[in-house]
Amino acid sequence: MTSMRQASRPKSIQEITTEAEDFTLNISIPLKVWLRTAQMLCQRGDMHLRKGEWPQAYILYLRYAILITERLKKHPEYKTPAGRVAAKPILAQLPAVFDSLDRMKPLIEREYKQWEVEEARRESIRQQAAEASAQQEQPFEQYGLPRQRRRQHEEQLDLETHRDLAVELAQREMRRREREREQFGGSVVSADQRYNRRVAGIWDQWTVGISEEQAREDDLFRRQMESARAKLDGRETVEEDSHGTTQHSTNYSYPTISQPQAVQYEPSSFHQRIESAVSSAPAPARPPKHEFQYPPAYQSDRFASPLVPPPLPNKETLDSPQPPALPPKDREAPPPTAQKSFRPAAYLENGEPLRSIILPRQLRHRFLDVAEKNTRQGLEMCGMLCGTDVNNVLVVSCLIVPEQKCTSDTCETENENALLEYCMTEDLLMIGWIHTHPTQTCFMSSRDLHTHAGYQIMLPESIAIVCSPTKQPDHGIFRLTNPPGLPHILNCEQQATFHQHSVDNLYTSVERPHGHVVQDDRLSFTVIDLRPGFRDGPGARRTF
Repeated sequence: MTSMRQASRPKSIQEITTEAEDFTLNISIPLKVWLRTAQMLCQRGDMHLRKGEWPQAYILYLRYAILITERLKKHPEYKTPAGRVAAKPILAQLPAVFDSLDRMKPLIEREYKQWEVEEARRESIRQQAAEASAQQEQPFEQYGLPRQRRRQHEEQLDLETHRDLAVELAQREMRRREREREQFGGSVVSADQRYNRRVAGIWDQWTVGISEEQAREDDLFRRQMESARAKLDGRETVEEDSHGTTQHSTNYSYPTISQPQAVQYEPSSFHQRIESAVSSAPAPARPPKHEFQYPPAYQSDRFASPLVPPPLPNKETLDSPQPPALPPKDREAPPPTAQKSFRPAAYLENGEPLRSIILPRQLRHRFLDVAEKNTRQGLEMCGMLCGTDVNNVLVVSCLIVPEQKCTSDTCETENENALLEYCMTEDLLMIGWIHTHPTQTCFMSSRDLHTHAGYQIMLPESIAIVCSPTKQPDHGIFRLTNPPGLPHILNCEQQATFHQHSVDNLYTSVERPHGHVVQDDRLSFTVIDLRPGFRDGPGARRTF
């Protein structure tokens, strides 16, 4: 019971601030990884903000602000002109983040104070229950937690059991994003406009509702207190106001005795009016027995039994407007389980939960088609796996081929600004990356491990797909172990392109049944080519 109370306890602003400040980034990590991390923090904060999960959003936003305003200036690359130019798109989001922090802070403080009041009341009830007998013990845990905390207890679905639902929800989200892209396509979108689109006008929806809810809660609490005092004094009366709301009055009125009177019956009582209507109505002619049929109303599915007669139509019914037509079948209405989230699919070695990732099965083959020219020349090639969170499932919906420098053993992305700008405009998370080993087997080299650490530090679920077209197995999907893989790689200071590590078990496979990645044939995806010569050409954007 104590653990339940602790689990329901929200965090204070001081605790959230301390947690947000507790992170480190090695300055030996390239600046582009720092900027990707900042962008991911902002996008994950947006997701929690849209769900109304203020503490989680506050932690991520504050961590983003600390990284940008305090830690970034210590990075050697940021001190160069090229580094400052690369950081401009990320810095542009800072005012909107500060605005959200200012708006969320009073909401979090209110939630924490509300919990303190509730906890004090529960403690009082516990003390009273301890003094009473076991039969009279009050079920004090029934008193409600704050609304935001109750969301944590909603039912979570298993992805394998409800995969069809997960795919359907992902397809709905992709169609919604495509409609939005067509609506805003070709227009220059500012940083503020991008932020407003990502958070979907959340403050317009929540601020008014929360203030009204606070007023209702305050009024309910006041009336409950008045009722409790009246019950203790034995002088409570119950009234209803003009809105039908129950009111409690503490003014005691002595009863009065009226003079006895004979009971008067009104001739226009309900039964007499019915009998009068029936007797005055002319009796219809009875049809022959072989021609008798039930009226059409009896044949309607609205009546469960022919013994129950339908209501007779009257003038008001005949003149009343017809009900609105049903929406067309092609209109998408959210299913009843649209708000249900999916439970974690796996866990890191340190116990941290991992959300499922749904990966289009054909994406790997389309990437190999794009990389075919490099593969014939023995050159590596890479692409970014991007997508979004749909009901606690990460859905890969876009393969971005960035500008890159390719060799026989490495592939290094270039012009990170173009990649970050596209992801910010389209509100895409970087879920992982994919690259080829044209002449080598399917494994994670030391260079691959260091590259992937930059992704996994942003997102624990991040994956790396390695394709070896000429070897068997021809592909693998991996992540760093944590521990020992991720912390060891982040602290590795060796500068050589390829080097040995003193720790084994640095990475592991993540495909089902033991991992968190599921491949599915029903999901469509888009290929975006940002390389020079492809960015504005016919192959710049392709949907499969």
